[in-house]
Amino acid sequence: MAIDFNNASEQREMGSLIPEGTIAKVHMTVRPGNSGDGGWLKRSKSGESLMLDCEFTITEGPFAKRKFWGLFTLEGVTEGHAKAADISASRLRAILESAKGIRPDDESDTAKAGRRMNNWGDFDGLRFIAKIGIEKAKEGSGFKDKNSLEAAITPDRKAWVKVEQIKPQAAPVAGFTSVGVAAAAVAEKAGVKKPQWAN
Repeated sequence: MAIDFNNASEQREMGSLIPEGTIAKVHMTVRPGNSGDGGWLKRSKSGESLMLDCEFTITEGPFAKRKFWGLFTLEGVTEGHAKAADISASRLRAILESAKGIRPDDESDTAKAGRRMNNWGDFDGLRFIAKIGIEKAKEGSGFKDKNSLEAAITPDRKAWVKVEQIKPQAAPVAGFTSVGVAAAAVAEKAGVKKPQWAN
């Protein structure tokens, strides 16, 4: 029996990076860390900051099913954490605008409502247009360069297209049991404190 591979895709090296500047539709998955509101956030190893841990999967095109990851710092104890939180907020706003078709300069009540989320889990399952970048590894770290989210493409840009959302509301956090809730509550009580400079 003949087995025909003419229609199989050309080989890609598994470690190869997606070219910098690639525009693609992506599916965003939040990887719960059992911290923060509803257990959606991840606490840093030092315990000094809370982050949204995200996985992005390309949904179509030549890089379909390829993944890259990102951490969005949301709270922390240092001035550096505060700056990172501001950057994360602007990036998450752009993701919402890309997913929901909201122009950044739209200040209508509808647009403002579209930029509000009930909880961090509402980001889980969003689809949007992403510009993919390459994050260089620190010299001597032993790690390789990796793909990252350079920007979310919003409706004011030519590259934006409407993306069909497949899930209107985030599902409950899987595995966030009552024990996890209790543990997170204890952790949150100890919590990330407001830095002295912010008082």
